[in-house]
This record gives sequence, C-alpha cells and structure tokens, in this order.
Amino acid sequence: MSLLLAALLAAAPAPGGAFVVTAPEGPAGESAWVAQAVADTLPRALARLGVDAVSRTDRLRAQEALGIPASAPTSRASSIRVGEALRAARLVVGRYERRGAEVVLSLSLLDLERAALSAPLIGSGPPEALPSLIHALAWDVALTAPRPPEGSREAFVRSAGAVPFEAFRHHAESLAVADPEVRRKLLQRALAAAPDYDEARVALGRVLLETRELPAAEEALGRVDAGSPLAREARFLRGVALLQLGRYREAEELYRALAAEDATPAALNNRALAALRLGLGSLRASALLREAVEKDPGAPDLPFNLGWALLVEGDAEASAFWLGGVVRREGRDNHARLVLSWALGGAGRAEEADAEFQALSAVSSSYQSLRVPDLKRRFERIQPSERLVVLDGGGRSDAEMAATHVARADRLAGEGDLEGARAELTRAAYLDPYGALVHRQLARLHRRQGDAGKAVLELRMSLWCRDDPGTRLELAGLLREAGRTEEARAEARRVLEADPDNEEARRIAGGS
Repeated sequence: MSLLLAALLAAAPAPGGAFVVTAPEGPAGESAWVAQAVADTLPRALARLGVDAVSRTDRLRAQEALGIPASAPTSRASSIRVGEALRAARLVVGRYERRGAEVVLSLSLLDLERAALSAPLIGSGPPEALPSLIHALAWDVALTAPRPPEGSREAFVRSAGAVPFEAFRHHAESLAVADPEVRRKLLQRALAAAPDYDEARVALGRVLLETRELPAAEEALGRVDAGSPLAREARFLRGVALLQLGRYREAEELYRALAAEDATPAALNNRALAALRLGLGSLRASALLREAVEKDPGAPDLPFNLGWALLVEGDAEASAFWLGGVVRREGRDNHARLVLSWALGGAGRAEEADAEFQALSAVSSSYQSLRVPDLKRRFERIQPSERLVVLDGGGRSDAEMAATHVARADRLAGEGDLEGARAELTRAAYLDPYGALVHRQLARLHRRQGDAGKAVLELRMSLWCRDDPGTRLELAGLLREAGRTEEARAEARRVLEADPDNEEARRIAGGS
C-alpha cells in the first residue's frame, strides 16, 4: 500500500452512507467533457464495486430541486447541500487539469458529518486512458467503503477498456451540453461506434424521455441486455415511458417484477400508479403506496400519491388525513392543497374544504375551474429514478422526538396520570402524524378515559398509516362495544381476509 493511499484510509470517512461524486473543477472549453466523464463514470464504477454511489443524473435532480443550476460549477457549500438532500455521508470532490498531452485528476473524500477532507488521490495519463484512470481511482475510493472490493484492481481497470475511446468521448461530450438535440446526436455517434455501449443507450433513453419522444425512448431502453449492469436502471426508465404512454398493464407487470427483486419505494410507487389507472380490484394502489411510505416516510411525493390514490379509491377521510400532512409540510404544493379540498368535501367536511380552496384561489385564479373534483386528472407523481430526493431531513428527527414523547406517555399512563400521557401523545402525533403506534396509543388512552368516539377516530388514523390486522381487530371490538354492530362486522370481515383463522374476528363478524 502506498503512503498516499495509507493517508487516504487514515482520513477516510466512517463506514456507512452513500457517496456523491461532484464534477471536478477544471478548465472550461474543449476539455470540459473530462469533468462530466468523471462525474458520470466514477459513480457507475463504484456501483460495480458494490459501493452505494449516487448517479450523476440523481445528483443533478437534487441540484434542480434545490435551485442550483446544473450548468454552473457548484461551490463546496452547494455540493454539501446536495449531499445532504441525497442523504449521503461523503462527497468525492477534486479537480482536473491538462499538463501537455496528459490529464491529471486529483480527488478527495469529504466526510459530511465530520467535515473532514481526506488526502487526495492523484492519477494521470493521456485522454485515451481516462476510462482506465477513472476506474483505478474508483478502486482506491472503494477501499474506504465498509466492504472492500472483490477481485483484483488490475482486472477491474482492464474492464474499462472494453468501450472504444471514440464512443466514450462522444458520450461524455453529450453530458457537457444542454441542448437535447445536440446530446442526442452525440449519443447516436457513441452508439454507432459501440452498439453495446449501455451507458450511452440509457442516456439516449433519458434524452428521449425528456423530449417526450416516448415510443422511441421505450424502444431504446428495451434494447439494453438483461445481463447488463444497467439492466435494472433501463427497465425502470422503460416503465416510466410505458406509464406516460398509457400502457399501464405493461408498466404494472414491469414494476411488479422489479419490486419482486427489490421492493424499493420508487418501484412500489410506480407500480401503484399503473394499478390505479388500471382500476385493478384485486390490487389496491393505496396498499402499495402505504408500503412505499413506510420504507421512506421523508419522500414528499409518496404521501401525496397515497392521498390521491385513497381519494380515487373512495376513501375520502383517509385521503384528507394524508394530504393534510403534505400541505402542512409543503405549504406551496398547490396540487396537494387542491386535492385536499376535494378530499375534505368528499368526507363531508364542507367548511374545511371551502377554506382550503379559498386559500388556493388566493394564490392563483386559474384553479377556479377545478372546484368540482375530477378524479380522471393525472395528478399522480411518477418517480423518474429509484433514488428519491428528500430536501427536508427534519422528518427523521421529528420521528425520533415523537418516540421520546411516546415513552414519556407510557410512563405517565403507568403512574395514572392520563391527562399528562394524553398531552405527550398529542405532541408525538403532531411531530409524527403518520406514526401508526402513536395513534394506536392515543386510541387506548381515549378508551380508558371513556371517549369511544375519539378512540375510534385514532384507531382509524392508525390504520390509515399502516393496515395492521391487530389494530383493525381492536377497532372492531371497540365498535361492537359502542353498539355500532354493522361497522364492527365490516372491520372483522376485513381482518378475516388477512387472517381467515382468527377466532375473535369470526365471533364479531358473526354477531356473537
């Protein structure tokens, strides 16, 4: 091990968390493609080595969401903001320069938590050797990850030479220009030089999606070989094209297969949207979206889609519950406020619906024509990538604070201080409105205090957060005690759908 690499490992970030690779700084002009080559190739090389690395495309999505222009060089502070939005633990930063006939790369790791910058890794060579040079640096960076790479450095570096340099350069040049038509021509040149160059084919598919040439995008992405390291990315993007083409059954089948391999929140989300448009009675889109939200509660699009799906499925009260949380967190989300007004109206809460719509109308008069609900509109939010961008990291800390309040409530309830316990649980519900346990605990407390109506409402909210048979059986028992026999039987029958042998549910469903 070299002294330089030893210094890098000594200053390496603590294990865990993703890598975000920023485009290295360097001279503008003809060599600007070098920075984009590093920004695109290094994360892919790291991913091949088993390292969680954010793709260039996802980094740019985060920049756009933060209002940071993709075309301008990013400052160190802006790069840190992007890393935090992508929940990364470390950034790869650096610069490149031309020294005569050679390109010199100097890269360092920045630990976002400790604000510690490692010693630089440096490599140099002619432009034609840039793919191998990037792969060599990727190997060295991967040595700092929790699991060191398998195989040999030499074999991994040799694998970079499989792509002709002409194709590699055209692909990198396409990343350095903004005009979609120019990008497409460069990518087509890259594929003419190397028809099996999957990176260029996926990039072409993205350009075609961007320009709404959906049939061409679907065809291009469908040509990526199933054995390619980019196969899942290509399939996911092909599903996006299918959704936008209205080919919902094919999209549902595609995302169902992806979710069977790895049920990421984005795959579940997009499968749910296909199911919602198909109107599949046997597959509730809301169930898939609830699972997606449980996996990633901080992603704002998922609660919106869940609220929208619940409204389309006819559960206006549950829809209002979820959309109310979206509006509280994202006050400028006008579509969420509009759909919330529809959900409140559908739930019979006319005064609240009118207040939400008036607030929306004050922002723009263009919403006046949407006063009457139109559930055929395409308000659902397709995820363009499996990595979700979360701009507000406060949700996790709020949930942790909520857990503290729940613990205090348990202690106070055990001591007989029911009012104190209720106050703590109310604070917890405010901080973590989608916490199923919080609402279930509140329901039990209201029940102890003799308020069956509030207990029923809290149990329903718990079920809106997570469809749990035990909670539903508890609701059925409470409804039976309150004399609401038909509602109790309906809830018990839903328990039996998930657990046919549940004796208590059978008794309630049978009216005994």
